[in-house]
Amino acid sequence: MFNPVRSRFSLAVGALLVLTALPATAGPSVEDSLALSMSKGIRDRMFWNLSVVSTKTKTKSEQPRDMTPEIVSIADLTAMRNQKATDLYERLRAAGQLTTVSSAQFFAALNSSTSLSSGSNATMVSIRDALQTEQDLIDLVKIRYYGTPTSLGLSANKLLDAALSAPVDPGDPTVDGYGFESGAGYLTTPQGIRAKSGNPSETLALSVGYFLNDDQNWAVEALVLGAPLRATVYGAGINDRGDPNQLTGREIIHTKMLPPMAKFGYYFGNKNWVVRPYVGIAAMYAIFFDTKTTSYFDEYQGGKTSISLKNAFGVGPFIGLQSDVAKSGWQVGVSIGKIKIKTEATLVTRGTMFKTGDLALTDYKQTTADAIDQAESLLTTANNNATNANNARATPFASTTYNIAPGGMTTELMKDLAAYKQVAQGGDGTLGTFVRKQRSTLDNTIFMLSVGKSF
Repeated sequence: MFNPVRSRFSLAVGALLVLTALPATAGPSVEDSLALSMSKGIRDRMFWNLSVVSTKTKTKSEQPRDMTPEIVSIADLTAMRNQKATDLYERLRAAGQLTTVSSAQFFAALNSSTSLSSGSNATMVSIRDALQTEQDLIDLVKIRYYGTPTSLGLSANKLLDAALSAPVDPGDPTVDGYGFESGAGYLTTPQGIRAKSGNPSETLALSVGYFLNDDQNWAVEALVLGAPLRATVYGAGINDRGDPNQLTGREIIHTKMLPPMAKFGYYFGNKNWVVRPYVGIAAMYAIFFDTKTTSYFDEYQGGKTSISLKNAFGVGPFIGLQSDVAKSGWQVGVSIGKIKIKTEATLVTRGTMFKTGDLALTDYKQTTADAIDQAESLLTTANNNATNANNARATPFASTTYNIAPGGMTTELMKDLAAYKQVAQGGDGTLGTFVRKQRSTLDNTIFMLSVGKSF
């Protein structure tokens, strides 16, 4: 079957072979004439376009995945509480106090339900009166409100176990909504976080193309130069209560993208047509750079967060129209296409800390949010217990009122955990560095308005 593209290519190769076979006496004029003729033929088939490129993206993202252990674990909180109690016991022993109280008796008294101001527990009275400083008193009250060593929870409410108690499958009560066994973990990435692309973004791009046959039907075209596309990503998603999460509608990520693209397609009719429909296929390699999180997102994550987006490749169809303006050689074209790409975001949060009232805490499971709210509501009671315990001491300290957690119970708990990690695990005085990954599919609709000319 006759193939005009292949035939033209064969003729070009044949002409080159004839040229090389000509004797030197044929003279440079023949070579120059043939070279000029071939050069003009190539130029006639080449064209350039200056295009306004606009992209509108629909984003479908998966649930974020924690690549490092949970931010706060039951094991770490239990170890922190035990270490805090042990430190208090050893301080008092070093000061010559509690010489007749063993560590087992000390912990048993801490875990009892006896009021700190009651005289019904002789060991507790001994501990209370042995305190050397007001900070010792505050530590004693906090240790009791942080719960027992085996069942951690504020004021024996089992705050953290309660936060993990709702199973995914009622028939399997050992697994909670985050996939942890009951009591094994706490405070991971909130569920339901999604990403949504913002308004369409535009850029200018210069492309160069080449028609593969004389009637200029088949063509290849490549974007060779262009300004990067700027994109804003917004938060989206539903939390455990069925409400939009705290990221919904907020700017969370800014990024730039270079979209190198090559198109191969067919122009209907021939080059003399005034308007020519076009169909084709395009391949794009999305290069993401200068990707940054917003301060709002950093606050939600609990610390300064860096982000990188994986470059991605995609292929999709294009259709369009091209018109030769008044047979001048200048052409105006419009096209639309769809290219779907899959990428993955890697987020690294450093210096992670949470405090009372942080937005992310409201997006955890309902049981977690309720437990945190309940703990915060106990602060007044805890402060009263500290004041009453001081007043019941044989020799009260000077202060008559106490605030054991000036920033709130959650803030105090996280500060104590961070201090424990710094000493016991070589931490940096925060909850640590945590890595998450999230896959997304970007469904791009690409509009192009072009003005161009042959060379």
